[in-house]
Amino acid sequence: MVKNNDNYKNHRHYPNFPHIGVGGLLIRNNHLLLIRRKYEPDAGFWSIPGGHLKLGEKNKRAVEREFLEETGLEVQVRSLAGILDKIMYDENNKIEYHYILINYYVEQIEGDPNKQPIADDDALDARFVPIEELSNYKLPVSLVELLSIIKLKS
Repeated sequence: MVKNNDNYKNHRHYPNFPHIGVGGLLIRNNHLLLIRRKYEPDAGFWSIPGGHLKLGEKNKRAVEREFLEETGLEVQVRSLAGILDKIMYDENNKIEYHYILINYYVEQIEGDPNKQPIADDDALDARFVPIEELSNYKLPVSLVELLSIIKLKS
């Protein structure tokens, strides 16, 4: 899907209904895999890999696809981490973005267990961040909320 297409941007920006997004938490040796987002909402923020479902795609499969596209890592969904509402308002108090985010714990299933992520697709950068250093990164409110729910603290 082309990300710079006006129709792509417009149907998520100032939406008529909520959109569904998925994300995955890959924790390795007390490090959490983060990507730096290329596109809005939250462009430039560090977040977990994830994205939108394609029509007809199951949400767990979408997490696995997005991981491969954004980091080059092949993962498998293990369990549900949390479901969140992400509603962002503009300066006129109009809903600018509205997502329902379904987040899963994932595990790497292929190759070298120490393989490093390679940023691609929607990611400007990808890296494993020590959990105790997460507070040093610019994280979206929705990720901070998720980390609080699952009690993953820096």
